[in-house]
Amino acid sequence: MSCYRFFSVSHCLIGLIAFILLFPVPGSAAPLRLAIVLSAEEGAYREFGSELSALLADKNVTVSVTDADNALPASDFVIAAGLKAAFAVARFKPAAMLAVLIPKAGYGKLLNDFSAQIQSGTSKFSAIYLDQPIKRQLDLIRAALPNISSIGVLYSAPPMELGALRMIAAAHKLVLNERLLNSALPLHAELQELLAGSDALLALPDAAIYNAATIRNILLTTYSNKVPLIGFSPAYVKAGALCAVFSTPEQIASQSVGIIQYYVATHILPDAQYAKEFEVTVNEQVARSLGLDIKSASQLRSEIGTTK
Repeated sequence: MSCYRFFSVSHCLIGLIAFILLFPVPGSAAPLRLAIVLSAEEGAYREFGSELSALLADKNVTVSVTDADNALPASDFVIAAGLKAAFAVARFKPAAMLAVLIPKAGYGKLLNDFSAQIQSGTSKFSAIYLDQPIKRQLDLIRAALPNISSIGVLYSAPPMELGALRMIAAAHKLVLNERLLNSALPLHAELQELLAGSDALLALPDAAIYNAATIRNILLTTYSNKVPLIGFSPAYVKAGALCAVFSTPEQIASQSVGIIQYYVATHILPDAQYAKEFEVTVNEQVARSLGLDIKSASQLRSEIGTTK
């Protein structure tokens, strides 16, 4: 059996214990009652729930799948898929909850809002972030656009990873052009000024800037300025971003199984973490329109490697 990469080698024995607990001798252990709570019964949430249920089908786990608008089923462990589900579940004071498909900033707010029950020991929380690590994103930019010298980032508030972004950009010999959104100026004007000094624009998961109401105009502006947009989801690439690195619901479900096994063996949740596995997608039509000779998605994925 494998020992998952977010454990050290010394945790192999724990993994073996978890394996035995999830594959017990008949009658030797009560099944774990797992509730999967979805923010919506569609899209990535549904894919995650279906994949996790399938992965646990032959293990000593009873699975209940529900949505965030329903009462929480009786459970020993809860996985909340999405921000809406995570906040809904937290209000029920679960013994243990793993939040998935949730931005790192959203998880930080969750911890802040429910700090009292965490500190009192009423609930244990952990997460697999929806965001990709900054190093992985900049590795993609350097691999996809090896000749650029600067990247722009626009944000409504300084992101938690701003220090890491600055440091890793410098390590990649990239000038980082930062711009804090000014509420007195229209988004289009802010973006135009930023793009004037940037070879590429890195989209951050900042809902005040990148949302359904703004993304079309952002893509049109970057395209007209011949500045490629590096997105953070396949949907952005399909809409017109050049490329993105992302983790699939199936990959996050597989990582969740390892966390469940660890919790069963130890009653401890590991620290919140990024998705270990990931994919790359490329919009080749956009690349051609911008006159870019970009590598294939599989080549870029191979070059990036695995970020720990």
